[in-house]
Amino acid sequence: MASKRLCIFLSLLFVALPLIGRVLAAPNDEENVRTTVAGFSQSWNQHDMEAFGKLFAPDAEFVNVAGDRWKGREDIQAQHAYSHGTIPADTKGFEALHMYHGIFRTSTLRFTELDVRFLRKDVAVAHASWELLGDSRSPNPRHGIFMFVLSRDHSGWFIAAAQNTEINRTVK
Repeated sequence: MASKRLCIFLSLLFVALPLIGRVLAAPNDEENVRTTVAGFSQSWNQHDMEAFGKLFAPDAEFVNVAGDRWKGREDIQAQHAYSHGTIPADTKGFEALHMYHGIFRTSTLRFTELDVRFLRKDVAVAHASWELLGDSRSPNPRHGIFMFVLSRDHSGWFIAAAQNTEINRTVK
C-alpha cells in the first residue's frame, strides 16, 4: 500500500514539476501585453507622442540606445516628442540637444519578433526585436531589441521600464 501511495505521489510530482515557478496569467493577459507593446510602435509610426506617453506608468523609466536614462512618463514622452519633432526645437530644457530635434520625424518602427513572459500575474517581461527606417542620420535600417517590463493595475497594462539596445550601432 505504501509503494502505491509513493507511486501516486511521484506521478503527481512529475506532472506538477514543470508548473513550479511558472505564473499562470489570465487567458487574455498575454494578448493585452502584446497590444500594449504594439501600441509603442503604432504611436511611434503615427508620431503621436500623447498616445505614446499614455503607454507608460507615471513612474516609468526608459533607457535609450545611447544609455540615457529618463524617469517618469512626462520625461519619456517629452524626450520622444523632441526627437520626433512634435514639439518646437527651442523647447526649454532641450537647448543642448538641438541636433536631435526631429531625427525620427519620418521614421517607422517595426517589431519583428515579440516574446512575453510573466513574472507574476500583474508583471510581464517582453523582448521585442525591432527594425527602424527613416532615421534622418542614417540611410540604412537600424536594428535592435527592446526589453519592456510591464505592470497591470486596475485600468490595464503599462510599461514600467524599457531598455533599448541597438545591434551594430551605426549612428551617434
